[in-house]
Amino acid sequence: MSRMNNQRDPSDNPNRNRSLYLINIIFLSCLTIASLLFALFVFFRLRTRGTDGVRQFYTRGQISKIEETAARNARDDLLLEIQSSLESGRSTTQMLREIFSDSIVVVSGGRYYFYPLAEDVEKNPLMAGDLTAVEGRVSYGGEDHAVQISHGVLLSDNNGKIDWGRLADSGIEEVTVSAGILNEKRFVPDQNFERNCRYAVEKGKRVSISLEVQGPAGRESVEEAMAAVGAVTDVYGLRDLPEKDMDQEKVSADRDSEDESGTQPEPGAGDSGDSAEGSDGGEKAGENEPAGGREGSIDPLLVLRIRTAEELSDDGKDEEAWTDCIEELCRAADDEEIRPVIGAGLFTSAAQIDMEALAGRERWLIDHEETASYPYSYSFWEYSAEGSMEGVPGKAVLYARIDVSGLTE
Repeated sequence: MSRMNNQRDPSDNPNRNRSLYLINIIFLSCLTIASLLFALFVFFRLRTRGTDGVRQFYTRGQISKIEETAARNARDDLLLEIQSSLESGRSTTQMLREIFSDSIVVVSGGRYYFYPLAEDVEKNPLMAGDLTAVEGRVSYGGEDHAVQISHGVLLSDNNGKIDWGRLADSGIEEVTVSAGILNEKRFVPDQNFERNCRYAVEKGKRVSISLEVQGPAGRESVEEAMAAVGAVTDVYGLRDLPEKDMDQEKVSADRDSEDESGTQPEPGAGDSGDSAEGSDGGEKAGENEPAGGREGSIDPLLVLRIRTAEELSDDGKDEEAWTDCIEELCRAADDEEIRPVIGAGLFTSAAQIDMEALAGRERWLIDHEETASYPYSYSFWEYSAEGSMEGVPGKAVLYARIDVSGLTE
């Protein structure tokens, strides 16, 4: 009995089990290495032979059929996108801008032009069609509700005398006041600049300043414009409001002018007529003037609304002159501790200024369409130049401030 117990089963030999285990590992390793070598061989063979390598697996007819199917699917997808865009009521221009999102699509003279994007300029984080202007208000239709929108109106001499009582109750959150026009020869100040700033601040609005740039201006004109902007910003942004009654001083000046000339100032020119009615409409002068402490403040922000010619020289000199002018204005604003914002339309951005040279600056989009389509990032959208605003005579320039700082990555 004990003799049988002393005979051990060969399968219980630990050395034999270990040897079989090692042999399996070596075999599997060799198989893996062989598979990798074969894969590398096939890869480099196909890479060096190009489509000839593919033809080892597919016939010429099969390859042609695959190419035709891919082209047909791409064409069908494009046609479906065009059909969907047209059925939704979008214009042809809007449709093209959404399809060619990697270009700036510009319409000029009934023709469409496609300009490539500047690679180093910040891109718009919003999807095409996310922002729309309906019934004078901008709304966001995207999925990220962190986008914040505030509405404003741009005021200039073109609007005449503002009814500040009605404007204050209109529901807009901010006002941008024109400082004047800058062209190749000189700076033409806006006659209502300081007065509009004063009332906008007193009515508790967030106030910005704009400068309409109609031509590449010289250094002296730029310095004159920035001096006017800096003076008003200092008065209404950094120090207390002046004690003087600006409207009464204007009335006195108008009366002096009337006594000297014997003629009555024209209604609607500047601040004339304030002796008969206040800026809130129908009230006596002084009754409607702002009272109490300052509620609003000047936002240290200067919008450079560029108005270039429709056609520029082919040699690029006009583009260079415009870009140099805007860069000079931006540097001057920086020196005044005012944040410059470049206001431009699509054609100006694409063909009339060097956007890469101005990269890193905030942008004010001038696009008077129902839907904003701009591939570069922007902080403001001027969506109407013929809008209607309570208290603003004539056609109003309407815009919205777009805050996307809360967008998720």
